[in-house]
Amino acid sequence: MEFKYEARIDPDGMLRKEAGTHLGKLAQSQNLAISVHAAFDNGINLGSTDKNLLRETRQRIRESLEFAERVNARYVTIHGGFFELGYTLEPDDQNTVPPFQLVREEMGSKAFDSLKERIINELGTIREYARKRGIVVAPENLHGFSYDRTRFPVTPDDFHACRRALGDDLLLVYDAGHAHSTGLSASEFVSAIGPSNIVGSHIHDNDGSDDQHLPVGKGSIALQEFFMNYSQKGWNFPLNVEVRSKEHFIQSKQSISDSFANND
Repeated sequence: MEFKYEARIDPDGMLRKEAGTHLGKLAQSQNLAISVHAAFDNGINLGSTDKNLLRETRQRIRESLEFAERVNARYVTIHGGFFELGYTLEPDDQNTVPPFQLVREEMGSKAFDSLKERIINELGTIREYARKRGIVVAPENLHGFSYDRTRFPVTPDDFHACRRALGDDLLLVYDAGHAHSTGLSASEFVSAIGPSNIVGSHIHDNDGSDDQHLPVGKGSIALQEFFMNYSQKGWNFPLNVEVRSKEHFIQSKQSISDSFANND
């Protein structure tokens, strides 16, 4: 189970204190492995050039790590960052170039390289802060569906750039819905990352046009093939369903159960 931590749901800070400790013990008593999704609301952005926003981002993420420590989280999922163009691009005529690629080209290589450098440096600082507290920090592959915003990391190459800079022990939280924006199938994306480099996952579906968080099996992601490979190739990273309602969770759980039953 993954808890999302935001300051708005912990105004008095108790989840970073006694309440968090109690929650961690409760999870342990129910044999639940816990991860934490670090804050990302209200424009929090590790790639920002705004000093005030970056200071706020660092503070919110430190608070997330303090909560993670209290609940004995196995790892913390963290977003990288983004850059707003300030206007929206039109798709290419054949609609064959992924939006993230168009926006990066529009942004220019120099500006994009600066964005990457800022985000990687911030990730490195956060990892050091987390390591002192025995916490594993793992970036999530972000989606590239937007025509007005470029994000990092999005692709397997982005992740490997982070690893080259921060070390081969860096792990990723694989988001199946986000990966669909790259044009790679779910299995292709995992293979390009390397299954052993994945510490956790967010499993949900979409139709390839946006980050819709549909129930598993209700979109166009090749998740049946993904579950087959997961079963047959011995992939063992946790599968966390990330949808927007209890009903969608139940549908997804049934779809996943059926997929594994068919692969036995």
